[in-house]
Amino acid sequence: MNKWNRHRELEVVLTTFDGEQHLRLHGWLKRNDVIVKSENIIKQDDYFGVFTIYVTENQLNKLKENNTDSSLFLDLEVMSTESERWNLFQDFNKDKDKIADMMQNFMFSFQIRDKKDIEKFLKEANETSLALFKKNDDFIDDYVKTDEMSVKDKVKDLDLMIEAFVEEERYEDCALLVKIKDKIKKHYKKQKIKKL
Repeated sequence: MNKWNRHRELEVVLTTFDGEQHLRLHGWLKRNDVIVKSENIIKQDDYFGVFTIYVTENQLNKLKENNTDSSLFLDLEVMSTESERWNLFQDFNKDKDKIADMMQNFMFSFQIRDKKDIEKFLKEANETSLALFKKNDDFIDDYVKTDEMSVKDKVKDLDLMIEAFVEEERYEDCALLVKIKDKIKKHYKKQKIKKL
């Protein structure tokens, strides 16, 4: 595909209200192959987290449409100019020390240049997911119960994380992920029984 036929991508900032909504949005973005530039967990009184993504206009319309049905995000802002990005940065900059401390362990960016960048991104994504699971049992419950990802996708996600942590000999982390995987299987087994 030559450069003149490429779709124009927009940079969009999405805010989420709580952990459950954040996970729903994360699942939707993953299923719809949306490029995530960054993901931040902030946990303020009026919002929970922020995604910065790159989407085509068609993906953006689909996201807005799905938000009506599934409550995927609290707010959406299209960053069409550098000045808008700067204004958003200045808003965050007001409480920069407080926000920087909260975001330090939960922020990662995704820029692919080679295989090492992909490996780095996957490692950071795994670490972020694990940190969320360890931080609050509500994240685990939300992950187990959300319908935004299929059981197969959840189990595959966890299996890949377990495999990565086994390579690093992080067996306690693997044990937590195995417990979450078991909870997922039990939850969906109960759901099947209820439907009968």
